[in-house]
Amino acid sequence: MKRYRLKKWVLPTVYALSIGFIVLSLVFIGSMITTDYASPVNFNYVSDDIIEDDTTQVVEVTNETVNHPYLLESVKIAKDFYDSTKTEEEQLKSLIYYKNTYMENTGVLYNNDEAFDVVSVLDGTVTSITTDEILGNVVEVTHTTELITIYHCLSNVAVKVGDTVKQNDVIGTSGEVNIDNGYKNALLFEVNYKGSIINPNEFYNMKVSDLIK
Repeated sequence: MKRYRLKKWVLPTVYALSIGFIVLSLVFIGSMITTDYASPVNFNYVSDDIIEDDTTQVVEVTNETVNHPYLLESVKIAKDFYDSTKTEEEQLKSLIYYKNTYMENTGVLYNNDEAFDVVSVLDGTVTSITTDEILGNVVEVTHTTELITIYHCLSNVAVKVGDTVKQNDVIGTSGEVNIDNGYKNALLFEVNYKGSIINPNEFYNMKVSDLIK
């Protein structure tokens, strides 16, 4: 059988290539180890100046007492707040009838012979304006993170979302409400305190210093 010999330059070349490969591998591994992959990468996907901050800026309430949501003395209560602790007769008078359904009144419904200005009961910020099929225009005023007042049945609105209002500033004008047999020149006023609807009649007697703690 014929034997073949490798030429003298083959083995040195193989050794050199092997050593070069090993050196390159060690360099690559070393770079991998020294790279700090735990360091945070700062990406700036969106320019900060086009991000809107929708946090409600609530004004500081400086009032000493809570006012009623109207200034005319002729304004009367048409439907009182439904209070389960009242007598059965009083509870029946506080039910709202709409489309063959009786509902508990969650505010105080005011009425007058003529249209009247609806005013803010405290300093605050207008945070919502909506239109309801039954209750007309509805304005929400935020006074603190725990206190919101809602004004329903407005025929027109004199403020816009984001406006700062002071106590007794005009929010809108009384309007019609499609409950019971219908009321003209009406206002349904609600108070949301600490996430719950409370009786506005009790709210008027509260100390502002206690409400904004």
